Amino acid sequence: MTVKLIQGDCLEEMQKLIDKGVKVDLIVTDPPYLMNYYRHTNNSNIKPILNDNNFELIQDIMPLLYELLRDGGAMYMFCNSNHIDYFKQQISQYFNYRNILIWLKNGMGMGDLKTTYGKRTEFIIYASKGRHELNGRRDNDVLEYKKVPVKKSVHQNQKPLALLEFLINKSSQPNDTVLDCFMGSGTTGVACLQTNRNFIGIELDENYYKIAQERIKEAQTQQKLM
Repeated sequence: MTVKLIQGDCLEEMQKLIDKGVKVDLIVTDPPYLMNYYRHTNNSNIKPILNDNNFELIQDIMPLLYELLRDGGAMYMFCNSNHIDYFKQQISQYFNYRNILIWLKNGMGMGDLKTTYGKRTEFIIYASKGRHELNGRRDNDVLEYKKVPVKKSVHQNQKPLALLEFLINKSSQPNDTVLDCFMGSGTTGVACLQTNRNFIGIELDENYYKIAQERIKEAQTQQKLM
């Protein structure tokens, strides 16, 4: 399997890929949720997320993602309830909106502990470029996967490997190419290696990029030993 990791601005880097004629079969990505939320803690993995108040970024990535995705391909974009209407609106301008999937993570996220209900869910907008047929049986729209424990995470918004593997298996084939333009700690890349997909990952934060490099290198080593 081929892996291409890029450290830089996703708008610039995706345009470079387009200029080279690159096409991908699936997009699985977890962009900033536009919350500008940060809490001080002793956990070194929790820090401000770059572009977490940049609404224009979500708007600007859409035509680039659409251009990179082949006809018949699919996209899964994570978001939360606060701005799901904005994400859906931006996605629908280019893609065929299909579903909002609910990730039931069996553990409450942070927030105002006194004035709000604890959140046990996040959302994944599933969209396609033209008609896209899912693999296997017809699953329901509630996906139950435990969140990554804080002690085992290397990124504050790290998604479960099994959840990403599920999405990749539902909407691509072995040897297909998957893009994650907000790669973070590289979980999508690890999931691609585990499912025999090629991977293109882009990450702006140099620290997380280096973490992704190490995690994917380790996954490649383990794969060779199998």
